[in-house]
Amino acid sequence: MDNSDGRVLLLIVIAMVLFVVGRRFQRALDIWRGWGKAVKDAAAAAGRVPDAKSAAWAALWSMAVVGGVTIVLIALAVNGIRS
Repeated sequence: MDNSDGRVLLLIVIAMVLFVVGRRFQRALDIWRGWGKAVKDAAAAAGRVPDAKSAAWAALWSMAVVGGVTIVLIALAVNGIRS
């Protein structure tokens, strides 16, 4: 192998290594940005938890009241049909 062939081969290897390192660096930056966004989103979601919890309990009580009223109306209708 000639001396210039070795240099070309060395340049190709160096270019490939730099490409791989650059891709890894870019991926690390993307992951870092994603992590920062996830932390911000988690903090925002944690602030909304009490509101969501109270809304869920309100919906549950509403469904319980509607179910109770429905049972009473069905019982009245069945009792009225029997009479």
